Amino acid sequence: MRVSIQNIILLCLVPVVLCDDLAPAKLIVVKEVENDVIAQGMDLTIKYTLFNVGEKPATDVELADSSFPESDFQFVAGLFNVQWPKINPGGNVTHVVVVRPLKNGDYNFTSAVVQYVASESSEPTFGFSSDAGELPILSDKEYKRIYADHFIDWALFMVWCIPSLFMPYLMYYKSKTKYSVKPKKN
Repeated sequence: MRVSIQNIILLCLVPVVLCDDLAPAKLIVVKEVENDVIAQGMDLTIKYTLFNVGEKPATDVELADSSFPESDFQFVAGLFNVQWPKINPGGNVTHVVVVRPLKNGDYNFTSAVVQYVASESSEPTFGFSSDAGELPILSDKEYKRIYADHFIDWALFMVWCIPSLFMPYLMYYKSKTKYSVKPKKN
């Protein structure tokens, strides 16, 4: 079998031509509330995960979330506006923000906005993350009522049970000693 230089050059150019036909980058952004229970005055963790499901890298990626106003939430850690220079195809990045709710009641956790360049020489692409929806934020008093260990309550219950158990036993003991037959001495 004879291989010519033309065939070798052709085989080397095929991957280059196929690379240009790759689909542009496509980001899927997931916004998750990590806490099982959200309570006023306790840390609330929000996790953002960006997946690139396209065949090209996403460049100049920016994530912004303006759904946590200062009147309702206290900032603890993380950033609400984040930038990444590049997310490779099949890759992902994760970002975490920690806030503290200042008010109780139902709160609508809306979507974050993402902006990225999907392929070279193209306009920026805008998108939205998933949203967590409307979740309840418990007051501090309600949270303690539901999730406290109630040690004092159980201790008082045990103290209050002692008379109701001790009185019948005392009556049984008195009647047993009064009416019991004593063994006779020979």
